[in-house]
Amino acid sequence: MATSKIALITTGGTISTIDAGRGAVPKAGPVDLIRMLGDSARGIAVETVEFARIPGCEMTPETMLALADAIERELKRGDIAGAVVTHGTDTIEESAFVSHLTVTSAKPVVFTGSMRTGSELSFDGPRNLLDSLKVAGWPRAAGLGTLLVMNEEIHSARFVTKGNGLLLGAFHSPASGPLGRIYNGAPMLFTVPAASRRTLAPRIDTRVATVRALSGETQSLAEALARPELRGMVIEGFGSGRVPPSWCEPLETAVKRGLPVVLASRTGAGAVGDSYGYAGANHLLQAGLIAAHEMPGHKARLKLMLAIGNGLPLAAIKDLFENE
Repeated sequence: MATSKIALITTGGTISTIDAGRGAVPKAGPVDLIRMLGDSARGIAVETVEFARIPGCEMTPETMLALADAIERELKRGDIAGAVVTHGTDTIEESAFVSHLTVTSAKPVVFTGSMRTGSELSFDGPRNLLDSLKVAGWPRAAGLGTLLVMNEEIHSARFVTKGNGLLLGAFHSPASGPLGRIYNGAPMLFTVPAASRRTLAPRIDTRVATVRALSGETQSLAEALARPELRGMVIEGFGSGRVPPSWCEPLETAVKRGLPVVLASRTGAGAVGDSYGYAGANHLLQAGLIAAHEMPGHKARLKLMLAIGNGLPLAAIKDLFENE
């Protein structure tokens, strides 16, 4: 059977919003989204699946895993060439990252959404959806893992993040830039990630705390470490991974007790580590914390949840983060 159709999996989000007089809410279903493309989608065969009709802020790690499972299920079909997922932009990068980490198919998976509602002037939803359908059916997009296509740019789910709450060009990839762009309605690929993609079984353990370093903050770390049945922790440190001095000893103790602790930068980008002589990032890494290079804390949290859910030992978790 020929692989010719694109699976359009809808979850809601701004791209599906309609303003009925009390503010925009997710109302449009998958058929509505296809209809808004009109003749521009002629020649693209689409099969729709409505997964949910919710705003992005209602997504949870468990729901993201169920969504990745739905994507995997569609891609196993012989008549499906790729998948497009419409999603609210609040958490689109997180759902896309879970898909990137768990979907084993090499077929293209493309997440998209919109920054403007369906009732606003210059609604960006139709263009983003059309571009995404084209990328999902494009042979060169195969094997790249999950992608995000918005504002005529193609990003890897590994590196993309939302850098502005309202701009059309809200999404960027600080470490790598976009993999490609859409010019005159046609996708063009300029680079591919050097890091190989490793997938994990779709098992997750949500007992992971995330703590952000703040000047003079003394309680948040202790409160997080006191959580019952805590299985892992992500620390969003200052700069390239430093924390308030009073945090060093309890973090070292937690690692000695076997707790996986991942150190990220609260800037959301950059390598973790430094060359300072005081108790900085390198001190923490030497004490056993795991570096989340070029990965923001909210993504590191999901990756750690999956690693723990897969039962990986500390050494394997460290390798998964530091040697992608």
